[in-house]
Amino acid sequence: KSHLSITFDGTIPYSMVKKNAILLLSSLLLQDYVKWRGLFVHRFLAAVADEDDEVSCLAQTALRGPLLEKQPNLLSNSFVGAVFVFNNCKAHPLYIAEASAGGNGMGIDFEGAFLDGADRYHKRREIYEMMITNLSDEQKLEVTARLVKEVLGGALETSGDLAAACKLPPSSRLVNKRIESATNVLTDTLDILTSPEIKVGRVGADDDQDDDVASTNGSKPDQRNLHKQRLLSKISRKHLMEIVIPILCNLKTVLEASKSPLLKNLMQYLGYIFRTFKAEVNEHLANNPTLLQELEYDCKRNRKKKDSKSILGVSIDGGKRRVSMQ
Repeated sequence: KSHLSITFDGTIPYSMVKKNAILLLSSLLLQDYVKWRGLFVHRFLAAVADEDDEVSCLAQTALRGPLLEKQPNLLSNSFVGAVFVFNNCKAHPLYIAEASAGGNGMGIDFEGAFLDGADRYHKRREIYEMMITNLSDEQKLEVTARLVKEVLGGALETSGDLAAACKLPPSSRLVNKRIESATNVLTDTLDILTSPEIKVGRVGADDDQDDDVASTNGSKPDQRNLHKQRLLSKISRKHLMEIVIPILCNLKTVLEASKSPLLKNLMQYLGYIFRTFKAEVNEHLANNPTLLQELEYDCKRNRKKKDSKSILGVSIDGGKRRVSMQ
């Protein structure tokens, strides 16, 4: 076994030590002297949310540059497991699988990384956004499917922390650290799925208009890319209607019964799907008019909020200077 240790005597700024560590480890990874074993990749991802901007920028540059070029599936393969690792959800099988990744040898844990808890969600979100923006459409589709299956589907099982987080009353979650971690996994997942950045292809594009543009102006590679985007968009839409919505409807029933605060996050995701694919959702929820009415109401309320913000404009310097939309 080979061991690597980095020490410093306190005279060098800690940020400098972290930057040198990122550079050294990146070089070793690129030359195959070091492998992504244990939670090493999650440790590296945690540096993306480092309080020092230079450390954060260097970690992002390494991950989405040479390291991603060497291993194109690095971020997509780590995404779902990262949600569990960042939230310290150690009891879940996915956390255990991530911790034992890479086979035998020196494993790396996640102790002292401190990304869990509701008050650190902004750090986790920064990492999620970096990962999403560096995923291809195929990888976004894969990550979405896995999040829905492993997290939302797991919440509908008869046992496990995810299921318990949905069924227990709010007061019980606060005294149980495991359930609190599972609740944050579900919250993060629903927020990720609601993010516009994880949309596959040109979801809202007009297919006929795209065909006209491709046939008149596009080169053959452009046309192939456009057809590929449209195909992936259709697959994504089919997955949303046939897999995601039934899971969300069943999960909504569970959350309503326990008066869970997670219901707000779930309805935001359902509302996002409804606004994006209104005709398809109306068709698939034709037998659930109550839910359709809720979604229509939320959609109107959301539209009113946006309209009121546009009308009020932006107030600057306590009202001394005001810029308004006409």
